[in-house]
Amino acid sequence: MSACPGRLAAEAQVEPVSWWVAVLCFAMFALAFYGYFAYRRYGRLSRSWLRYNYFNENVPGMIRYAPLNMLPIASVFGLWGLIAVVSHLPENDVTYWISAVLVVLSLIAAVIAVTRHLAGYSDERKPQWLIDEERKRNIPAE
Repeated sequence: MSACPGRLAAEAQVEPVSWWVAVLCFAMFALAFYGYFAYRRYGRLSRSWLRYNYFNENVPGMIRYAPLNMLPIASVFGLWGLIAVVSHLPENDVTYWISAVLVVLSLIAAVIAVTRHLAGYSDERKPQWLIDEERKRNIPAE
């Protein structure tokens, strides 16, 4: 045992994140990544989202605009999955740095997702079919 308290903390064992967390994060990543590209095209999924969520004023904005923000959300879940995988690698300075970089990147992606949601969605971020639907319903451009 070392007399230096800082060294003692560095020698403490860190328990890795459970594998099911990585699997769950990668599943959410795949679902959100698929959702982003599925809503970019006008299809069956997009029509049902329009009908039940987007033009329904009773649905909270976070749900109404979720498909427009799926890419940063997918990145957050993907990075969290990578953090869970890296936690199972042997402990050394490299894995600590990789973990730190992944945490910072996931925080940046989360900030982008929250900022985009709070700032609203201009027409540049919307697919053309959604802009056309808004014009049909006389909704002004943002």
